[in-house]
Amino acid sequence: PLPTPGALRATMARSGSILLPVALLLVAALYATPSFVPGPSPAARVAPEAGVAVATAGAVLPMLMAEPALAAEDYMMPPSLPFVIIFLGLAGALLVVGNFIFPGKRG
Repeated sequence: PLPTPGALRATMARSGSILLPVALLLVAALYATPSFVPGPSPAARVAPEAGVAVATAGAVLPMLMAEPALAAEDYMMPPSLPFVIIFLGLAGALLVVGNFIFPGKRG
């Protein structure tokens, strides 16, 4: 005879106290805390004026470059509209063919 679910529940191992799960939770918290919250560092403090100067220099630097990238006069960009049309046509054809091969459930 097979045991009933009530008998199985009565014979399952039970934890006598809640001490072990709490201890495991505390150990996990101790290991996880340093990875999310960095400790204080003895780094030197930077004056706010220096931060503003660095930000301004970083913003102005791209404007000071002599020539934009790929700005050669003899370079002609190929037309992209035919490539877009071909790509969309092929993608649509693949979807239509895929629906004929794998029609799915109708209902």
